[in-house]
Formats: sequence, structure tokens, C-alpha cells
Amino acid sequence: MKIRGRNLDWTNTLFLLVVHLTAVIGTILYTVLHGWTWAAVGIGVAWFVMTGLSITAGYHRLFSHGTYRAHPVLRAFYLIFGAAAFQQDALKWSAGHRRHHAYVDEEADPYSIRKGFWWAHVLWILVREPKNQPGGKIGDLERDPLMRIQKEWYVPIGVFVSFTLPAFVGALLGDMWGGLIIGGFFRLVFSYHMTWSINSVAHTLGKQPYDDSDSSRDSSITALLSLGEGYHNYHHSFPIDYRNGIRAWHFDPSKWWIRLMSYIGVTRDLVRVPQDTILKARVRMQAVQAESWLVDQPVLAEHLQAARL
Repeated sequence: MKIRGRNLDWTNTLFLLVVHLTAVIGTILYTVLHGWTWAAVGIGVAWFVMTGLSITAGYHRLFSHGTYRAHPVLRAFYLIFGAAAFQQDALKWSAGHRRHHAYVDEEADPYSIRKGFWWAHVLWILVREPKNQPGGKIGDLERDPLMRIQKEWYVPIGVFVSFTLPAFVGALLGDMWGGLIIGGFFRLVFSYHMTWSINSVAHTLGKQPYDDSDSSRDSSITALLSLGEGYHNYHHSFPIDYRNGIRAWHFDPSKWWIRLMSYIGVTRDLVRVPQDTILKARVRMQAVQAESWLVDQPVLAEHLQAARL
């Protein structure tokens, strides 16, 4: 079977199918036969936050972009709970993401929105990569022994932390099935679609206040769903910044987490793009957008031209 001319990756496809079916059927049966408990809700939220931050603050902002430096204990936390997110090992994830930034919207972009919304959202995961695609450069990451260990033990770590551990915590709190179904399968599927929305929704809906040379968009709605990753136009414009939401009111828990950890010395060297550089990008885009708007306002454009003379 092929999707867009590529062979299906049966390992990924069957795993995602089983996880989704188990989450849907299991949640329905758990709700009808048992009823939700505070223990199940608490485990689900806790695991969503821990695995989510491991992807956003860890895999993404630390490993892929090096926007700050972190203590080995925090790096290990990201690698352990990042494995529980089942989005590939950190080395492979970072290589793919660096390639996305290097070739955004081009053929070599692994989840290019130009190939369609659903391709960017999930279909790209279900097929095998062509052998002639350029690789993401990760030599700096491959020297990290912790990342090499995670790569070797990725599946056992993921299974234990994603399913066995929440079930065990649930049993201690009197609801093993809630820990397994809600904290394990339901949380994993929910996390999947929140992360995938950055590749699909954040390249389709929203504003482009900093740059319009690619499809990335800023959306506060997407940010709410993805622990702050929705300010995607800013991120693509300034990927070295540890923040995605730069305003005080921007919902960016990943930024808050990284900054909080810096207060206790667990993170350091947080990179912030200078304010004047950000302002220049905004002003340039405002000028571009104004010119584009004037194209559809010929009478006003004539008046403005006359006023300049």
C-alpha cells in the first residue's frame, strides 16, 4: 500500500492504529463501567504535562534548536518522558525537525503543509522516507551519551513510562484502569494530536506578523493546545529564541518552565532575540502587508502617491 507514492510504514501505522482504537474503546468502556475518578484525571494531566514539556521544552527548544543549556538531570527527564510521548527517539526527532526548518514548505520538508493538511498532520508518519532525502545534521547531539542511551532503549523506556508507570500509580491511588486508560492511552492520543497540530494547523491558520516567506502562523488557540508552541511564525522567524510567546500575556508554559528552572540553576544561557531585531521584523511585515492591501485600493493608492509629490 502507498500514500503519495511512498510505501506504508507498517510499524508506525499499526502502532498508531492500536493506540487510537485502545484509547477510544478503552475510554468508552472505562467511562461506562467504572466512571472517571480524580486519580485518573490527575494522572492524565500530570503525564500530559510531563511528556508534553519533554517534547516542547526538551526535544524541540533544547535539543533541536539549542535555545538554552540544561543540567544532565533535566536532560535525562526530557529523554525519559520524551520516550513516553512515542514520537521517535530524540536524535531522530531532532534530525527531522532541523530538516523541517532547513527546507520548510519544500519537497525535503518531512511534513510540508504544501502536500496537504492531513499529510502535515499525520500521513507523513505512516510512510517510509525516501532514501535520497537530505538528513538533518545532528553531530552535536550524537556526542551526548544520554541521547545515545535513549536511542538504544527508546521502546522499553517508552512502554514502561507511558503505560506501566501510570497504571502502577493508578493502582496506588485505587484506580489502576484509570491510570492505564486515561493516563496512558487517552493521554497519548490527545498529546499526539496536540503536537501534530503544530505541523498542520500552525501552518494553515493564524497571522504572520514577522515573516511571510513560509507558511508558519501565529495562533493563540494552537498555543493553548500545545503548551505554547502555537506562536509558530515567531518561532520560524527566530528559532534560536527559547520563547515562542514573547509577550507577557502569551500562553507559553514551556517558556515559563524553562525560565523557572533557570532560577534554581537547572537551565542557563537562555537565548532571547534582541527587541530591536524583533521590532524591525514586525515593521517590515507591516509595510509588506500595507502595500499588499493598497493593491486592492487603487483610488487610495493614487491619493497617497499624489500626497508624496
